[in-house]
Amino acid sequence: MSIKLNLGAWSSVFAVPSKVVDEGLKFSDGVKLKVLLYVLRNADRNLTDSDISSATGVNVTDIPEALDYWIQRGILSKTNGEFTPAQQENNDKLTDNSEKELKAETKQSVEGIAKDVGEIKQKFVVTKPQKPDYVFTAQRLAVDKDLKILVGEAQSALGKVLSNSDIATLLMLKDTCGLPLDVILMLIQYCISINKANMRSIENIGIKWADDGVFSVEEADAKIRQANLSSHNYSIVKTAFGLTNPGSPTAKQLECCNRWITEWKFSSEMLREAYERCVDTKGVMRFNYIDGILKRWHNAGVMNLNDLAELDSDKKKKTTTKKRKTSYDIDEIKKIDTLDFIN
Repeated sequence: MSIKLNLGAWSSVFAVPSKVVDEGLKFSDGVKLKVLLYVLRNADRNLTDSDISSATGVNVTDIPEALDYWIQRGILSKTNGEFTPAQQENNDKLTDNSEKELKAETKQSVEGIAKDVGEIKQKFVVTKPQKPDYVFTAQRLAVDKDLKILVGEAQSALGKVLSNSDIATLLMLKDTCGLPLDVILMLIQYCISINKANMRSIENIGIKWADDGVFSVEEADAKIRQANLSSHNYSIVKTAFGLTNPGSPTAKQLECCNRWITEWKFSSEMLREAYERCVDTKGVMRFNYIDGILKRWHNAGVMNLNDLAELDSDKKKKTTTKKRKTSYDIDEIKKIDTLDFIN
């Protein structure tokens, strides 16, 4: 008699440390768990961030932070770029080192982790980080005092009760993007001031700030002042061009406006003149063509309409002189040809 036991899905299993559930689960999210489970399942393989991303759907830029989380929780350890189980490394250290040496090494390791995490936040580059799910957001709100303060301040500023999705956005900006509380509050006030007091705008601008490395009140203040200046300059250009409903400006258009007004100091009448010359020549308004006109004027030292009239007059004189010289040369050639023929 032969017996075969079909274990089904249980025929292939792998170990997960109890510490993951006991200590790491409470403050983890779906992203971190996905990364850890895939790494544990493929412990015998050399995995790259791209491998993990392809298999789990986690953004490549979120993987280092997820791995650092499990290092901090004592599940993994990293030495010379290689990951190992933290418990095994700790056991080796307990055998080979005194308690005093172990404490010193642990302190140094924690400081190194903090430094690595700080570098990751400073180099934050991501198009759309994942927001935490409903359960994780609710759990964090119950224990995270800073998050509670942030939610309360945001509700007061926006004048509404935030949904769980709204709170998840704030949590993402705080934890994943690494924006400090005071910077997030400045971000909310800025969005209110530009009539974009909605969570989608707060999320998009917040991600952009993180991508640009805005992690302090001073950097946020400079960012807001620059944005207000760009908006003001675009408003001047829009009025000078007579644009009524142009829509939101592109980054390139804002760059041109800042250059024309802040850097080159052109007045509205000069902007209008450049606009009209562009339309007369091209039939439509083109920012790059207008930029070329204004650049030539700037290089020629033209700052007002009088300067422009002189420039046009000089250009006309040079053109006329060139034509006369060309005509004279042709007559001379004909005269020479005639003499040659007679001879």
